[in-house]
Amino acid sequence: MLHNTRLQFGGLLKSKKLRVFGVFFILSLLILVVTKLSEIYIETISFSVEYKNLPDKNLIILDSIPKVDVTMSTYGFNLLSYYFKDKKYELDLEKSAHTTTATHRNNYVWLAHTGMYDFKQLLGKNVDIIAVKPDTLILPFGTLSSKRVPIVLNSKINFAPGYNSLYGISITPDSIDIMGAKKDIDKIYEVETKSLILDNIKLDIDVNIDIQNKDNLKKIKMSNERVGVFAKVEKFTEGVFDIPITILNVPKAIEVNYFPKQIKVSYYLSLSNYKEVTSSDFSIECDYDEAVKSENFYFTPKLIVNSSKVKSARLKQNKVEYIIK
Repeated sequence: MLHNTRLQFGGLLKSKKLRVFGVFFILSLLILVVTKLSEIYIETISFSVEYKNLPDKNLIILDSIPKVDVTMSTYGFNLLSYYFKDKKYELDLEKSAHTTTATHRNNYVWLAHTGMYDFKQLLGKNVDIIAVKPDTLILPFGTLSSKRVPIVLNSKINFAPGYNSLYGISITPDSIDIMGAKKDIDKIYEVETKSLILDNIKLDIDVNIDIQNKDNLKKIKMSNERVGVFAKVEKFTEGVFDIPITILNVPKAIEVNYFPKQIKVSYYLSLSNYKEVTSSDFSIECDYDEAVKSENFYFTPKLIVNSSKVKSARLKQNKVEYIIK
């Protein structure tokens, strides 16, 4: 019994000693960190350059984003905070740069001593700036050219059985203005949307889709980056009419006998328009002169549809036999 009590008491002492050691260890570590961060360090931080006040008509012609390395002296506390900040330098081209022309090329020129004030404002009063490299940034720019190009819808749309759209798929806008260096936009003849895949469609289509940002568009500005895709979807059905044939351009001295006298026409339209389409909305013509010139002993019938409510139509027969009496 006494032995067990001694063991428990000894364990308690060890546990307390361990906690006290842990507290002192953490305090010592904190003091060390605070001491280190209170010291002054010299460090170089790289800032990526962004532009503001660039005239709309101008375009910076660079393949990569320029960077500026700033060597600074400051306390560790300040320095630590910069590693968690967005390291970007916004270059005001109107105030902090001037333009020059060299070797038939226009440039914005930025000098480090001119931008020193910007960095002092950006980094704060507790930071001493030792050096800024490079001491000069040369940013070539060109004047934007523009032209209008069509938009191509990249889509795979399948309607449910018995459904369709009378006027098909439309996109708004159907073309956009592109702006960039003339040598770049001269190579672009159209832009394409991202892929739109729709299946078993029964309801109207009304979606927005982005234009593909392909490699040839990386340096190009576009008046629109999204387009609307629309279609009115309806229930469709099929109808059939027997339509008489009309023979054109037959000389007065010739009598032509032909067979058949009429051809079946099947047509496809929305169910809501079914009763509004009649046989008078279709006609079939054969051209005598065309048959003679081609030296055929048959006519090639041509179907004429006179109603915008018909989605599609086709002839059940593609030849009309004839003889000259």
